[in-house]
Amino acid sequence: MHKIPSPFVCAGWNLYSLRKNPRFYMSLLLGFLLCWLLTDKTMAISRTYQTNVQIVEPFVWCYADGDSILYAALVMMLMLSAFPRMDTPASYLIFRTTKINWLLGQVITVFVLTLAYCLMIFLSSIAMCIGCNVFSENHWSETATMLSFSPASFEVALTVMRKTVKLTTPWDCCYQIFGLLFQYVLLLSMIQLLFTVLKSKKAGIIAALVLNFAGFVLTPDRFMTWLNLPIEMRYYANLLSAWLSPLQHATYTMHNFGYDLLPRLHVSYLILGGVTALMIALSMLKMRTFQFGFTGGFSDE
Repeated sequence: MHKIPSPFVCAGWNLYSLRKNPRFYMSLLLGFLLCWLLTDKTMAISRTYQTNVQIVEPFVWCYADGDSILYAALVMMLMLSAFPRMDTPASYLIFRTTKINWLLGQVITVFVLTLAYCLMIFLSSIAMCIGCNVFSENHWSETATMLSFSPASFEVALTVMRKTVKLTTPWDCCYQIFGLLFQYVLLLSMIQLLFTVLKSKKAGIIAALVLNFAGFVLTPDRFMTWLNLPIEMRYYANLLSAWLSPLQHATYTMHNFGYDLLPRLHVSYLILGGVTALMIALSMLKMRTFQFGFTGGFSDE
């Protein structure tokens, strides 16, 4: 039988099949609504007081926070729950290629979808600037200055301003946050793929949810509350959660900016990237003994 040599053919078939998948369009809609909900309060300041906004600041203020990254990752899981396809057409495809090519096709698919989703989140955040006085120069805006005097409801944006306004610029900060968001969602996707290959699609979804739950638990405030730690232990709680939680590694404000023992940005990139590469390697090893059969035209759980 003629073999399909390239994993890009498998990836192209996966992406083409999304055109009729309602979960794909639902996840895009939910991602846009998430950006609107996260930026609504901060954008209200600019519209109310007629202050200007740097074009990437809404993205910086929102996705420098671990909870926002967690919500975005959960929305992405809705899209990725369709992959890898384990139905009869996928069975036919794998019989016309090698198992490794099929797996690499799934990795390419996840990589493309993750990058596209993060870009959609970024562009949606920029779209929230409609109606404001927007500029693109690489310096912080009047709205950013006002946020430093805002009440606790703007705590995330306030934390970003305190940690970055004297150390970096909006575009530099944006690149770092985008990279961390992309790496966390990609790691989540690779864990889901690994456990799908090891067990089933249901196991892959559960593994991804467990990782997200661990990230939710290992935020400093929740860590202290659930373990009933005194306020004097807050510094150590910050360190433990920052080093142990993948979600905190993806949180911009949980990094070392020159005055503490939190992980530096390049260390988090290496850790997230290394674990992702490990997940891919383990999936490739499992594919040597992976049994793929026809399922009668329906998804295999």
